Amino acid sequence: MAEYDLVCDACGKPVEPDDAVVSWSSAEGIERGFALTHTAHVPAQATQRLEGRQAVWPSGYLWFVTDRLGKRVEDLDALKAILAALAPFVMRPDNPTEMDSMRAASFGQRLGVKPGAAPSAVAAGAQEPHEGGK
Repeated sequence: MAEYDLVCDACGKPVEPDDAVVSWSSAEGIERGFALTHTAHVPAQATQRLEGRQAVWPSGYLWFVTDRLGKRVEDLDALKAILAALAPFVMRPDNPTEMDSMRAASFGQRLGVKPGAAPSAVAAGAQEPHEGGK
């Protein structure tokens, strides 16, 4: 495993940001059960989620962090571990992920899927309906 690999909390194997999901439960102002997993391993009790590809965008990471401020977090160590795991992907000065994702989205595509090619079943299920391109 490489130094900066994201690791699935469920199976312990490396997970690419495009297949990763940060999930947690939120009820009565308390957040708990933070997990970084493959899309297929999201805990059933999770009520909230953030796609990994968005979590490594600088704006997505900052949104996730600032949205936790002022909320009661039951297991702060799990949240800290996820933030520490995501930070190297966000803070790299050569991280093209956000621009590439926005550029792909502007053409109605997903990052990493060649134009005209069908996305994987997981990615296709996660895609929101939209009008793509001009």
